[in-house]
Amino acid sequence: MAFLAWIGAPVRSFLAFLGDQAHLVLRTLRSGLALRAGQVAVVGGQTKLQVRFTGLDAALLVAGMALLLGAVTLIQAFSQLSGLGAEHYIGTLMVVIILRELGPLLTAVLVIGRSATAIAAELGTMQLNGEVDALLAHGVDPYRYLLLPRWAGVLVAVFALVVCFDAAALGGGFLVARLKYGLAWGFFMDSVRQALSNLDFAATLLKVALFAGAITFHACHFGLGVRRSQTEIPQAVTRTVVSALAAVFVIDGLIAALFYF
Repeated sequence: MAFLAWIGAPVRSFLAFLGDQAHLVLRTLRSGLALRAGQVAVVGGQTKLQVRFTGLDAALLVAGMALLLGAVTLIQAFSQLSGLGAEHYIGTLMVVIILRELGPLLTAVLVIGRSATAIAAELGTMQLNGEVDALLAHGVDPYRYLLLPRWAGVLVAVFALVVCFDAAALGGGFLVARLKYGLAWGFFMDSVRQALSNLDFAATLLKVALFAGAITFHACHFGLGVRRSQTEIPQAVTRTVVSALAAVFVIDGLIAALFYF
């Protein structure tokens, strides 16, 4: 019985966590569908702030990281495929390694480290200060005012950052291809377009939507779970990072298996 209890405790905790995530998603969706005209401006303003913090403020960092990654990817590919016509595989390499996998995944990791931690800390502080209870006391739906703008803002920002990442990575890859083989921009982009498919676009959009949801609601779950003292806030931030990273990698693996296996 002790062994069964030892096995069952984490399973029960995990199922409770999934149930809470589903509850947060459903309540947030319901609050969004019930949004009235007079509330759009307030929710829209909060969403813009989230988009600016998560997306605009991180765009330069994402672009720089992607530029280097695109360049390094082709440098390594050329070093391993020298003499085998590596220039003919440029499009496939860029699509498979960067656009299909590393672009959405590394963008999500960056957003987790930069924005999910901030959301968890902010909501944890609001919970300790009684601000969430104050919203309820004044008849304001916390799901509509706190969760919905963050979800929408992270969704828009992740999509924009993935586009920025892919564009910068292609630019870095082209610089290496130009310097190494003297390839023209037209040839480079034709190679990428031939390797791309509608399946890649669909998989990327699905990743963006699921990554944004996982990042936001993991942060909201642990942030709103703060109850007693300030020492819980860094714990909530740590749990957010670990849990969101695990969720993102699992989602990425499931989508890869679903679309490309």
